[in-house]
This record gives sequence, structure tokens and C-alpha cells, in this order.
Amino acid sequence: MNRKKGQILTVVLGAALLAFVLWMPRQPVMEQDLIVSDDLISETDPVAEAVELVSGPNPMEGVMALRALAEQEEPNVEAVVWLGVFGVQSGQLDKARERFSQALVLEPGHLEATWQLAMLDMEEEAYDRAVVGFEACMKGDSAYSNGLFFTARCYEAMGKPEAAIIRYQEYLPFASDTVIADRVMDFIKRLESGV
Repeated sequence: MNRKKGQILTVVLGAALLAFVLWMPRQPVMEQDLIVSDDLISETDPVAEAVELVSGPNPMEGVMALRALAEQEEPNVEAVVWLGVFGVQSGQLDKARERFSQALVLEPGHLEATWQLAMLDMEEEAYDRAVVGFEACMKGDSAYSNGLFFTARCYEAMGKPEAAIIRYQEYLPFASDTVIADRVMDFIKRLESGV
């Protein structure tokens, strides 16, 4: 395989790995969470009920319920965050950024809002801000270990291969399977070789 094809293959596989890591859960599922029925959740948590409605036949019903919760005299921070998440999903990135920022004003240090803003920053190539956000999430909760991978990607994009290598190496113990670990090792080897 010639060098150009190898580089293209690396980019394609890197994008596939990034997509896979993005869809991985960031927080562990607790055993007691599995025992609670959906009926009990929807009766006690209006945000969960609204989020469930978004997946139903009339998604706007759920969005309107979330908006109502977010616009109360004392806004529901989780509803604000979910509106941001749905903003990202619908491609309304400016609206999503506003919602995540609003959540952080209401609850400084809110980890999911911080994470989502860091993801937006990374997507919009504001790598310095993204790294700060990922670092804050990892400091606040070890379940955000994917932040190691994403900070490595940011450092790589910023032209800081040494920092990227360190973060990739720190991420390796958290890689969910050998395919991901092997791919991360490929990233490390590529950076070490200067390619």
C-alpha cells in the first residue's frame, strides 16, 4: 500500500473510531437503575417523561414540555440540557450552545452541560476551550474517561503530538475493547513516527 492510501485509510479509520467513541455511554449504568421501571420514572420525573415524548409520534409535544420546564420561574436544569442535546441533534448548534451555557449559569459546573459544550467546541475547532471542558468533566467525574481520547484528538489537531500521545496512552486502559485499543495504538505509533 502506498503512503497516500495509508494516510487515507488512517483518516477513515480514525473517523470511524471517533464516531464509535462518541456513541459510547459516558456514565456507567448502575444496577439499581436497571430495576426501576419506565412507568415509575415517568411518574416521578417530568424531564424523563418529556424526553420519552420526543421519541414518540409527536416529538414537538416532548420539546414543548421540556421548554415549559426550562422556562419555569426556577428552570429545570436537566430540561435545559436536554433542549441543548436535541438542538445538537437537529443541527441548531447556536441554540444548543445557548442552552448548555444557560444550564451552566443555573448550575455552575454541571458536568453534562460542560461535556456537551466541549464537544461543540471540538466540532467547531475551538480546541483550547474543548480541552478545558473535557478536563473539567474528567476532574469532576471519572466516568467521563472518554475525555482522555477527545483531549488527545484536540492536542493532535492543535499540532501538539507529545501531549496527544500522553492522553492516548492514558486513555488505553479505558478502551472498551481490543479493536479500539489497537486503533488508539495506531494513533500513538503514527504520532511517534511523525507521519
